[in-house]
Amino acid sequence: MTPPRRRPSRLDDDDFPAYTTGLAAELLGVQPAFLRSLDAAGLLTPNRSAGGQRRYSRTELALALQVRELLDANMPLIAAIRIVSLERQLEAAHRRIVYLESLVPQGFDRP
Repeated sequence: MTPPRRRPSRLDDDDFPAYTTGLAAELLGVQPAFLRSLDAAGLLTPNRSAGGQRRYSRTELALALQVRELLDANMPLIAAIRIVSLERQLEAAHRRIVYLESLVPQGFDRP
């Protein structure tokens, strides 16, 4: 007998904006101003609740944690943000390459 299939939940979605600024800051061990500074720098783009409050996803919390770890290693904030941003762009480029390569027919000679 097959177990019942579990319906997908928004809680399973890493991009679902589930965390308020206060909770996100508490989970990361930072001040809310730190998260706002990452938002102002353009690294994070949290969703807004109907009341205008920022809501962060797990993906955004992971980025903020990467910046925090670089800061803890004495990296300047602007450099840490740039490094994390470039790493994110590189990961996206790699995913795009894999996708595009999957479209190329098998046996096709590439230059």
